[in-house]
Amino acid sequence: MSELNSISTKRLRQILDPSHPLCREDIIWVLHYVQKKVASKDPALQDLSKPQLLQSYAGYCQTVMSLLGGTRPVHSGSDEIRACLLDIVNGLGGVILPINPSS
Repeated sequence: MSELNSISTKRLRQILDPSHPLCREDIIWVLHYVQKKVASKDPALQDLSKPQLLQSYAGYCQTVMSLLGGTRPVHSGSDEIRACLLDIVNGLGGVILPINPSS
């Protein structure tokens, strides 16, 4: 894994950690990271099932809508937003966040 991927994976794991306080910048970082992965046309994405892709897309849309709603602070809905971020990552399987219990 390249150093950049290692740094990205570390940051993503930190953001998804329930003990980490979410901020708007973290959420936008995850959305941008996922967008870059999809735009790079990673061949592993082509192996994902439609249900996995739909799960990820639904999480992505819900996260964006939460940000656009903006009527309450991010921290007040952090559990819901983190669940959406997890849907995005889980829907894309190991393509976005490699499965590696030692990290």
